[in-house]
Amino acid sequence: MIVFVEPNCAACERVLETAEILREQNIVANLVIFNRSIDPESCMKFGVVIFPTVYINGQLAFYGEFSVEDAKRFVNHSVHQ
Repeated sequence: MIVFVEPNCAACERVLETAEILREQNIVANLVIFNRSIDPESCMKFGVVIFPTVYINGQLAFYGEFSVEDAKRFVNHSVHQ
């Protein structure tokens, strides 16, 4: 799971909390976080201009907030394609 965030973003903080839960529950194997203020090059490389943005299994999964259940559905759907 790759999460793109920016500073002073309440939605980004909530997405990071959800992402950590997903990692703890082994729904996603790893968690990589790119912060626009620290690593703007990576955000540009991925073409991310909306924060938060989340990729799961190499696929764009979410713009903005999502729930653990939303992520589980995404993971299950992408595995069965």
